[in-house]
Amino acid sequence: MKYLTALLVVLLLIPVASAQVLRVEMSPQTLLPNDVADCKLLVSFPQRTYVGGITFYHPPSIDVEPESVSGVGWVQSYELPFTIRAKESGVFVVDVVINTPNGSIKQAFTVRVLREMPEIILDRTTFYLNEVNGVGFTISTPLDISDVVVVPLFDANPKVIRVENMKGFFEFLPKRPIPLKFKIEFYNGKNYHEVVRTVVVKYEKSRGVLVNATPEYSNVLMGDVVRIDVQVSNLRHDTIFNVRLNVSGAKSVVIPMLKAGESRSFEFEWSANSAGEKLIKVDVSFLDDFNDRYQDRTFVRVNVSNETALIFSGVNVERTINGITVSGDVCNNGRSKVYNVIVYANGRSYYIGTVDPSDFDSFEITLHNATTIHLKAVWTNEVGKTFEISKELKVPILKFKEEEKGGVLPMVVAIGTLAFVIFIAFLAWRRR
Repeated sequence: MKYLTALLVVLLLIPVASAQVLRVEMSPQTLLPNDVADCKLLVSFPQRTYVGGITFYHPPSIDVEPESVSGVGWVQSYELPFTIRAKESGVFVVDVVINTPNGSIKQAFTVRVLREMPEIILDRTTFYLNEVNGVGFTISTPLDISDVVVVPLFDANPKVIRVENMKGFFEFLPKRPIPLKFKIEFYNGKNYHEVVRTVVVKYEKSRGVLVNATPEYSNVLMGDVVRIDVQVSNLRHDTIFNVRLNVSGAKSVVIPMLKAGESRSFEFEWSANSAGEKLIKVDVSFLDDFNDRYQDRTFVRVNVSNETALIFSGVNVERTINGITVSGDVCNNGRSKVYNVIVYANGRSYYIGTVDPSDFDSFEITLHNATTIHLKAVWTNEVGKTFEISKELKVPILKFKEEEKGGVLPMVVAIGTLAFVIFIAFLAWRRR
């Protein structure tokens, strides 16, 4: 009897075994419906303890595999791998019961199953038609997802975006207003998912590229050079490239790049070969970031008078016993310089050179016998174009005959008479 009492005292002194550490690790920690989580149950005892079995008690909305194990044996620390499969969304509690000779150890852990899929949030929601729009975005989700890929379901660059740190960037050129659809592909743990998200955005009309062309003068002379000021402004919200400005009849200009809101100004020189109202074409072309080319055209109106910039003035033809002399002035009535001015008369030339605006220079050419003189002036303007003017002149032949009849013969008679009188007077004086 006393031995039985001693045994009861010893049994009463043995404490019920308790786990020093009991925790559950889940990957991923938050699930979506039909996801599978890889889990571990970690148990640690202060001393070696006999574990008869471990059982998981769970609601029907999730599955645990295995639900129980038996005959674990003597352990001080123990690791049990298991899996959880979520059937539907919600927050669920799983109870773990560890059976030992000294009693059961109970522990509970929570399984969270969400229905919310990732969202895509654009940095901007207003876009411009017929422009390259650059867009940044952020992936928003309560899940710890990985290997995220965004596929724009419209024409964009790049076509597949690999997301880093939940952020990405793409460009697109909308031709018409459309909602933006994206397919988001990702992994939640080892579970693959994809979802399509639609973002409703606003579109505005592009302001395009503005070309403003203004002539220095609206009324000019033929052959005169007028300067046309051209300003090109990029009113778009993107950068454009290889901007080419061309004024008809003038040299073209190429701008490698024009940023959004940037303007450049140029001066073109233009001249007309004929009179009348002229519509000068000013063309602009450029490339966007997608290498698409755009073209536009505007016009400048200039009236060209039926008069050349260089004219003859004060032309005189004189015939003498030594030949025929043609003289006069060439006047520059234009607003630009003229160069290499040469005056021709029946094949003979007189070089003048440069004549400034509103200035003149004189010429004189001596010819041999002629009845008609073809007078011509040739010059080059400031843009290298060559012009000429001409006129026909008649030689006043009658003036030469009058000198021959009424001028030379009477003079000879008078001189002879005077010499005869002097000779008679000299003889009379000698006789005295």
